[in-house]
Parts: sequence; C-alpha cells; structure tokens
Amino acid sequence: MAKRNVKASRSKSSGDVPSELDFRKLRFVGFGLDALDRYEADNARTIVLDKDVAEVFRGGKAVNSVLRAFISAASPSGRNRRRKSA
Repeated sequence: MAKRNVKASRSKSSGDVPSELDFRKLRFVGFGLDALDRYEADNARTIVLDKDVAEVFRGGKAVNSVLRAFISAASPSGRNRRRKSA
C-alpha cells in the first residue's frame, strides 16, 4: 500500500471562538453571584430628577422616550451639514 500525503483539513468546529472576540479586555469581577451583584451595585447609574420635572413624568419609560426624541431631533445626521472640502 502506498502512503498518501493528506493534509489535515482545519474545519471550524462549533466550539471555536471568533477571532474578533478579545477576552483580554474583560474585567475580573470576582467569583460567584455575590461578586456580580456587588459589581452591578457599584456601577449602577441613578439620575435624580428635580421635583417639578418628576411631576410631569410618570416613570422611567416616559423620561427615556422624551430623551430619545430629543436626541434624534438634535442629532446632526438629520440636518444638512456642510462638509469640509479637501
């Protein structure tokens, strides 16, 4: 029998991690759910509204919808901007 030179094909298995994921950028939070809870509590973002503003809005969803509308109206993508010439 003659030996054949067969190169092993490198097929991607379902367990391979995509090359665009860089796990070196992950932060160590700790071990267990308690560490995750502490991390989330330390990094929580709470915004306090003034009393007169809070009377107008019933909850966070209403505030978020108004802020999103304001952001989209104020964004420069909707306006005709002058481009710098080269």
